[in-house]
Formats: sequence, structure tokens, C-alpha cells
Amino acid sequence: MSVREETQRSVDADSAGRRMEGQCRSSQKYLLLHVWCGLLTMALVIMAAFVASIKPKSEPPSGSQENPAAVSARFSPEGLAGKSSSYIQLETHFSKDSWVERVSCGSCSLSLQQNSICFNSSRPESSHFFFYAQVVFRKNQMHKLRPSVMLIRNASENPKKEEMVLASVSAAGESVWLGKMVILTEGDSVRLNITGEFLRGDSFWGAFQLH
Repeated sequence: MSVREETQRSVDADSAGRRMEGQCRSSQKYLLLHVWCGLLTMALVIMAAFVASIKPKSEPPSGSQENPAAVSARFSPEGLAGKSSSYIQLETHFSKDSWVERVSCGSCSLSLQQNSICFNSSRPESSHFFFYAQVVFRKNQMHKLRPSVMLIRNASENPKKEEMVLASVSAAGESVWLGKMVILTEGDSVRLNITGEFLRGDSFWGAFQLH
């Protein structure tokens, strides 16, 4: 065998070795890629199952239809006295167009002024209140323009604030329940605006301080 043939055979063997090594590396990369895709697919399946198991939390509506007797029992004077040190509940009578106090705490930060619930406090900090209203409409109102109930924060000069609708609900039945957590500062006042004829003896609204 000549030197040339021997050299060529050596080069061919070296090339074959390199090809085999390249093929081996390619096979390893393909195997790793295959394993990685499998793990990724498994992770996606587990995540989808976890997300599907979580039930979305929905916020309770600010207005709904509820039995007036049940609401009256829940917000009775005894129940209010146990909820907060500051509370007030208003009602109206057949012979009056204005709201009057049905129950209120002896010395608290809530008071009735010009048909509105006012927050008067010696502290500059704001406070959280829960406002509620139960309004029962006359039956013939449902054949007219749909009645509604709105909770409105009045405009004020000090501090400067514009009028704002805090909660609103249109009546789908004869009675409407409205509830809303509100943050008030010293001097703020809130009123209830009712569109439509309602039963005065069965309707009321009020607020109690949360903290």
C-alpha cells in the first residue's frame, strides 16, 4: 500500500468518526428537546387544571330585590346598636315628605340634616361607613317609567367636592335593596334620591360606621 493510499484511508476514517460523533450529538439534542417538550406539555396541563379548579369571585351587586320584612329584621334598632357605636336609620310617614330619625346613637358622628345623613367628627381622618336602603314601590309604578334609587354624596365647599352618585339601582320588582360601603371625611353628607312613588311606611335607609 502506498503512502498516498494510507493517508487517504486515514482521512476517510477520521471523517467517518466525525460524522458518527455529529450524529450522536444530534441524537442527544433531539432527545433533550423531546423530553423538554414533554415536560412543558405536562406543566401546561397541570396549570390548566389548577386554573379550572379556581372559582371566580364575583362582587355582590349594590342593589337587589329582597323581602322587606327580612331586611327590616336585619337592620332593626337592636341589630344596629350591636354593629357600631355610630349609626342612624331614617324613615318617613304618610303625612311627611321629609325623612325623620327612626333610631340613632346618643352621641355619635352621624346626624340628620336637611334630609341628608351628615358626618361630623372632631378628627380629621376619614372613616368607612356602610350605607343601606330598603325602598318598596307601589305596584302601579312598574307599568310606568322604571323607578330607581340612588345614593348621592352632596357637593361641599370645605373640602371642595362635587356631587357624586355613590350607588344606583333600578327596580325590577316592587322592592329594592341597596347597600354600599362609603368613605367620608368631616363635613360630608349623603342623601337618598328615589324616583317613583314608594310606600313610606315600608321604606327606610341609614348608615353605620365600620371603622
